[in-house]
Amino acid sequence: MATFYGNTNDTRGYTEAFVNAYTPGYEHVLQELDDVYVGKTRVDQIRGENKAYDFMGTIELEKKKERFEDLPVGDMLHNRRWMYPEWYRKAIFVDNEDQIMEHTDPTGDYIQALANGVVRLKNDVIYNSFFANVKGGKEPGDDTYAFNNTLMAPTTAQGGRTIPHDCVEEEFSKGGDSSGLTLNKLQMATRAFGELKVNLNGPRYIACTHKHINDLIFEAKTQSRDTSPLQSLAQGTIKVWGGWTFVIDYNITKGSSNDIDSDTDVYELPAWVAQGMLFAQHATPQFAIDRLPRKGLYVYQIAAQCGMNCIRMDEDRVLKIETI
Repeated sequence: MATFYGNTNDTRGYTEAFVNAYTPGYEHVLQELDDVYVGKTRVDQIRGENKAYDFMGTIELEKKKERFEDLPVGDMLHNRRWMYPEWYRKAIFVDNEDQIMEHTDPTGDYIQALANGVVRLKNDVIYNSFFANVKGGKEPGDDTYAFNNTLMAPTTAQGGRTIPHDCVEEEFSKGGDSSGLTLNKLQMATRAFGELKVNLNGPRYIACTHKHINDLIFEAKTQSRDTSPLQSLAQGTIKVWGGWTFVIDYNITKGSSNDIDSDTDVYELPAWVAQGMLFAQHATPQFAIDRLPRKGLYVYQIAAQCGMNCIRMDEDRVLKIETI
């Protein structure tokens, strides 16, 4: 005898195996969609109300000076950051078996639309976390880790992490003629990561729009440089140039008086390495099919929910690049 979920209690109900098919069908569709940040952050799974992540800071070894000397002992920064999943959910009504079959088919429009919605949410969640405050401390909320939106100063432990829109050539200072995304800003971001002792042999990423790709192409043209790599980048045939992987994200729009001087409208482009960001999704997305007698004889509710969040894990591995 079949086992039914929820209050579906007649021969028109759906078996446990049919409902369970939601999860593999949904995950299969998700894998086929364009997730712009996939593989570009640390990934974990979170269970329960929250989860703590420890970051031990930088450890520098000291050279031995003499035989049998005492081991050098030093204090170290011990950061604990907390992740809280945020929940997203949606339900729809359908009113006959044919429509239920259509909506629950893993290749159907409903599953496709649901999966697209989850991917959009994931992109939004990750983008919104680049410069957001992070709860920290031994207990949740004891401390707050805030992005230092002041002028880039990589040699200072608590220095700023923003490259200004008017960045001076080969300097972190402001007051230059720069405006859009320029080769100089990319070079200065690379230099900043180098001075922050970030491994430059691995991949590094920058989120931007097609406008910023065009900025680079225009600059290269005016300097009579070979633009073939940039043209390929604009056409989408390559996504890596100058050591940077470009992530095109629709979330990036021009703000209002949001530069470091609070008087100019700028785009805020995050630049990061994977170790700097941590994305965690709650347990497998949950699905349910229930018959709603109050709505009609054969009216069903198909519902889904999932939890996710993202936090900045290392203040030295996320930068902001301003452009106009």
